[in-house]
Amino acid sequence: MAEIIKSIDISAPVEVVFDFVANPQNGLKFMPNFTKFQPIGPIERGMGAKVEAAGTMFGMQHRTILEIIEYVPNKRFVSRSTEGVKSTSTWQFKPLPGDTTEVTFTSDYTLPGSFFGRFLDKLVMEKEIDKNTVQTLVNLKKILEGRPNLRAVQ
Repeated sequence: MAEIIKSIDISAPVEVVFDFVANPQNGLKFMPNFTKFQPIGPIERGMGAKVEAAGTMFGMQHRTILEIIEYVPNKRFVSRSTEGVKSTSTWQFKPLPGDTTEVTFTSDYTLPGSFFGRFLDKLVMEKEIDKNTVQTLVNLKKILEGRPNLRAVQ
């Protein structure tokens, strides 16, 4: 099992950041390599909510179902894959002074296979997942700190 942990500070209140990240309709806006991130079932957010996720890595298509197994508004939520690569992902949100939020993303995952899977993970996959995690957080920061509706003064 491998673990990736990354954090970033975002100049936005914790309620705004949590609400944006916890909304599955926003997933494709900030998570690279995903081509699908769609709620399935009667619950869209919170405990028991499920999302069908699909994406591409190294030219191969991957698909999984993610289920929210822990949900504490404005603090954290945890999802676990129920198909495909076995993973548990945790989003944590910590308010900081000045309406800033520290966002920490942790992913624990296991690639299928035995020795070869672990070997491949160490050589290639871990670096790619690490890179995608950093890009996810950078994208999130850009979106939430952006300046919408800028226009020239007439």
